[in-house]
Amino acid sequence: MPAPKGIPIPEAGAVRLDERIGDSRRTLGWISDNDELVATHEGKVLLAIEPSEMQWDERTGMMIISIHRLDGQRLLRWMRHCAEHLELDPSDFIQELE
Repeated sequence: MPAPKGIPIPEAGAVRLDERIGDSRRTLGWISDNDELVATHEGKVLLAIEPSEMQWDERTGMMIISIHRLDGQRLLRWMRHCAEHLELDPSDFIQELE
């Protein structure tokens, strides 16, 4: 019986993220060509951040992470892709972030 396929490839340059177990392998998701984004088959999108891009907001005590607009739009595309595959309505949270 074939294994479940999981999330389809989010963009053309993405590479399958596999785990080898003996003679077989288990797919975990996809990683972007620049190793900054990971989409898991559970629908989570992970973003690699540089520590130099983080800073504390002294007023609120919250950490602020700055990313370029193009990277943010790419992240949102991956999030929308995963949500749609899992048949979730991404419009509310995606619009809020855009």
